Amino acid sequence: MDFSYYFLKEGSSSYIKTELITYLVANPNIIPPDKNSKSLDRVYTYKHPILGFEAYFVMSDRNVIPHLDRIPAQYFDIHFYVHFNVLLSNYAVELILDIIEDITKRFKFLTYNLSFSNDVIPFKRPVMIKAFDSWKKAYAARNPEIVSKYCYLDPLAYSSVLNYMQKQMRLELTLEDQKVKVSRYVFYKTEKSRTAFVAIEWDGESAFVLPPAVDILVLKDGKNNKFISLVEIMNKAKKLFTIIDGYGDISLVDSTNVKKLYKVLTKEKFAPLSVKLEILDLKNILDI
Repeated sequence: MDFSYYFLKEGSSSYIKTELITYLVANPNIIPPDKNSKSLDRVYTYKHPILGFEAYFVMSDRNVIPHLDRIPAQYFDIHFYVHFNVLLSNYAVELILDIIEDITKRFKFLTYNLSFSNDVIPFKRPVMIKAFDSWKKAYAARNPEIVSKYCYLDPLAYSSVLNYMQKQMRLELTLEDQKVKVSRYVFYKTEKSRTAFVAIEWDGESAFVLPPAVDILVLKDGKNNKFISLVEIMNKAKKLFTIIDGYGDISLVDSTNVKKLYKVLTKEKFAPLSVKLEILDLKNILDI
């Protein structure tokens, strides 16, 4: 199921469509519609270059707003809207709202959604994200069999994960001279639970970045394949991790502390893994 925000104007449906088209195609992450298509809808597909989610900006030759007769007469359907998967993370929708905000300001559009109680509003991010979140929760409540096919990650943790993934390339450039490994996430699940676990892998000898929201560190040094709770690690070795200035809750273990951490992980006692973990793809995780 998709969720939609609709665009309207007050007093007239007139605007310069070529300028909106130019704006959309200028975005390197938007694919324009097929020029040979005879469809009434021209779909400009936005795909996030790192996170991979999509949103569809649609220009149409017909009315697109459901129950248009319920909206006050001074507001006009301009036959333009955006839709995307109702199960997207709130973080992803915030990024889509960045584009929507820019469009509404540039072209003086208003916004509407079916959950707005027939109100047409200027761009208001809190109202719009709340509308999406409420719609998503209602959809999940009505369709538990669909949601059950996905694993769950706390919304704050999920947002932290996606935010870090967007910073990885910049971190790699920043830390290149220090020969620090910028860790990538690995996700796990168990057979009888929807809970998703966030992990990173470490070779036991490289300086490395510790991202936010990590549950498990997997030590893979050629001798060990050891899954260790990050909470336990921090209880024993928090002083070996240094916060990276300007990156929030992202820290690192530098070259001077690598051997110390390795000694802690191999000599100290940690609770053994009590469940069987299976690799999980990010696309199979929800924040609901």
